[in-house]
Amino acid sequence: MNGLVRVCASAWIAAGVASIVMVGASCAGEYPDRPIRLLVPGTAGGGMDVVARLVANTMSETLKQPVVVENKPGAAGNIAVNQLAKSPPDGYTVVLGQTSQLAINPSLYGNLPYDPIKDLIPVVLLADAPNVVIVPAESSVKTVADLVAAAKASPDGLDVATPGIGTVSHLTAELFSRSAGIKLRHIPARGANAALMDIAAGRIPVMLSSIPTSLGLIQSGKVRAIAVSALARSPVLPNVPTIAEQGYPGFNAGTWYGLLVPVGTPSDVVKKLNDVGNAALKSPEIVERVVAEGGIVLGGSSAVFSEKLRVDNAKWSKVIKEAGLHQE
Repeated sequence: MNGLVRVCASAWIAAGVASIVMVGASCAGEYPDRPIRLLVPGTAGGGMDVVARLVANTMSETLKQPVVVENKPGAAGNIAVNQLAKSPPDGYTVVLGQTSQLAINPSLYGNLPYDPIKDLIPVVLLADAPNVVIVPAESSVKTVADLVAAAKASPDGLDVATPGIGTVSHLTAELFSRSAGIKLRHIPARGANAALMDIAAGRIPVMLSSIPTSLGLIQSGKVRAIAVSALARSPVLPNVPTIAEQGYPGFNAGTWYGLLVPVGTPSDVVKKLNDVGNAALKSPEIVERVVAEGGIVLGGSSAVFSEKLRVDNAKWSKVIKEAGLHQE
């Protein structure tokens, strides 16, 4: 009789534990069961912000939860990424990061408070936006070969305008100068618009600009585009050949951006965000906006993004070290 009591008691206890587990799981809910924050390392209204809001709206519809965009500008985008790295790894805080914060700043800044490889999980690449090589409208330089010849003919090389030290524009110029074996003397301006005005006025002979920033000047004929820095031509500049096409196979540099979460985020949550992100990239509105910004829609797996992050960290670290660059 006592044995029977013990068996029954054990069964009741097991049933009770199972009930508690089921209730706990029910209370936890299926991810996501509350709003998600999407941190953007830039000001409201910028190109990145517009894309982020389109992606957030599409993800909200799919996940049936609000995806709230929070603009976190400052410190070259490091504030937003650091906030993500310090957030709980539960999938409720995501960042839209890009090349600068994730592949350049870790080598450029000696005291960065986060490590993108160790502290973050790449979820999905959204898009890639190359730079375009531009020269003054009256310049005799019409091809990359002309540019290289002009630089080699000048004892001091050619001046190159950039928005500032350590920007993608600056480092792409550094990478090209090493690939071509030429000297490009860095002339940092107070932002992209100031640099563009120097090119349009003929004060500086060359610049590697983001396509959205310079597209109006290119289309109006105030500057001339001679090459783009990606492996494929830009949809908005289909007649402008790539640097790779013009004698430098494999040359590929620009600004990519994608979604990331803190390390420790459950794999099923990462997978769900990856699926939703890839689905968002099929939205005609998002594709149209990315193309209008001179970009190319990417997508793909978390593993693909992780490998891109690893390769580009190594690439830009080498360029930064060789150029002797450092920011506090």
